[in-house]
Amino acid sequence: MKFRKEEGQRRKVRANVDLTPLIDVVFQLLIFFMLSATFVVQASIQIEMPQAEGAEAFEQKDVSLTLAYGQGGPGGMGPIYVDDVPVETMEELSLVLAQHRADVPDMRLLIRSDARLNTGRFVEVLGVAQSVGIHRYGIAAQPPSDGNEG
Repeated sequence: MKFRKEEGQRRKVRANVDLTPLIDVVFQLLIFFMLSATFVVQASIQIEMPQAEGAEAFEQKDVSLTLAYGQGGPGGMGPIYVDDVPVETMEELSLVLAQHRADVPDMRLLIRSDARLNTGRFVEVLGVAQSVGIHRYGIAAQPPSDGNEG
């Protein structure tokens, strides 16, 4: 062991880069961007969307109402979902929509209807929404694909 410096020997100064603050900043930025990012939430109920000219994005909604094609639902005409929660009767749909409207008086309703569904079901649900005082609604559709023109 050498405890003394010999005369010809000089201490060398080595530069060290401390990466800890850099890693801290990177993690803080990562957390910031993850929390402030807006995510497009796709509905978990898969339906065949109707096509319409001039279809636009309707991102601001308070409640999503999905009319699916198939067996079951109120009257056996297909399932109805309010924000991915199934509704069994039209009276229950009316109560759920009335509760949402009581929470948010100026609510926006997005109606997603399967293209294979008849318009009678759509009109019936729209009537229920109107009866509880919902006047701001959008109807989901997708723009027509290029293969369906003409």
